[in-house]
Amino acid sequence: MPLPQLLVVDDEEFFSTFLRERFEERGYSVATAGDAHAALAFVSDSTGPLVVLLDLMLPVVSGIQVLRELSSSPRAPYIRAVLVSAHHTVLAAAASHPLVVGRMQKPVDLGELITLVAGAMADITEP
Repeated sequence: MPLPQLLVVDDEEFFSTFLRERFEERGYSVATAGDAHAALAFVSDSTGPLVVLLDLMLPVVSGIQVLRELSSSPRAPYIRAVLVSAHHTVLAAAASHPLVVGRMQKPVDLGELITLVAGAMADITEP
């Protein structure tokens, strides 16, 4: 099975770039999106398993709305999400949501985030 794609959805370019570089150093294929529109366009064009690091506070459309859109996608069985946000509700957000496999408050603990991503990737079945 090919290594799942990682998509970082965050409007803070510095943070997205930091995560992309750290995960690429570990052999991951990483894309970034600064808003919901770019994230959903990427997802609709992707074909393999996908792990999404999703910020809750995005411009115009919230991360929770992006999660709703991902859930209704035909690709939903091949997507897992880790919520990563400075918002105080991140640890309780989207409780029991089937796509969400982890949550992390910013600033992130990179080691813990790497562990969450690895677990998310292990949870995805091949399309």
